[in-house]
Amino acid sequence: MIVVSHQKPTTMPTHCNVLFIILLTTFSCTDIPKEFENAENKTTIRNPEKDIRGIYLPKGFSYVDAGDSLYADWLLDLKFKKSSSVYLYNGQLKSDQFVQYRVLDIDIGKKDLLQCADAAIKLKADFLFEKNRYNEINFFATSGDKISFQDWLKGSRWKQQGDKLITYTTTRNTDNIKNEYNAFMQLVFSYCGTYSLSKQLRPVDDINSIQPGDIFIQGGFPGHAVTVMAVAKNDEGKKIFLLSQGYMPAQDIHILKNYGDPDLSPWYTTSNIDPLFTPQWKFERGTLKRW
Repeated sequence: MIVVSHQKPTTMPTHCNVLFIILLTTFSCTDIPKEFENAENKTTIRNPEKDIRGIYLPKGFSYVDAGDSLYADWLLDLKFKKSSSVYLYNGQLKSDQFVQYRVLDIDIGKKDLLQCADAAIKLKADFLFEKNRYNEINFFATSGDKISFQDWLKGSRWKQQGDKLITYTTTRNTDNIKNEYNAFMQLVFSYCGTYSLSKQLRPVDDINSIQPGDIFIQGGFPGHAVTVMAVAKNDEGKKIFLLSQGYMPAQDIHILKNYGDPDLSPWYTTSNIDPLFTPQWKFERGTLKRW
């Protein structure tokens, strides 16, 4: 069966349980650490909490736009929903409402498809689609077969046969490019996962070179992936970053809290990620990768 199982533990790792219980009573999704509550810092925030760029920056830090600066800016400008509650694809509230800082205003569809790797894929693909960079919207299925949006627009389609995908041709139809894109992405979400995405991405050996759009990923069955949404640094060279994730079952893409450092949350620091503990996963050294 080619379709990747995104199933992952629905409970947090044991090492986070005690910390999680303590923090539930002290750190809600609307909290801002006290050190950032003064007027001086608030004046540096653009559209507070309406988009990623509006999340408070610790004093002395500024954004890094290394790599694809257009993608970095696109990620920073992603809007939040008014509600910070995470909903599943079927409209039901997610049972665990304690891992998210904010929820991205992104349509996840009404099927149980857009889970962890799919969320990372969708962010990159949506950016490329909005910039008309259709030739770059290419992904690999778990079988190893390449799925190309350019080929889709030319009439190529894929279906499962044994342990491979086979290609067939249908009538070309580009009357509504957005509908074609959405249909193509449904295929991608069905046949791609953490295993295939991990192989498609390039390893990042130096954690201090972390860039917006990078992905912490453990490919497997189960596996998990989180996207680096923003990176900032200060004059001393210290770097911090934000993370987003999708999860199982398919649910709103959300910005993660940092249980390991509530005062810095939702930011994470590169000086404390060996391994990287997120609320629902542990990423070992060597799991940071890049498109």
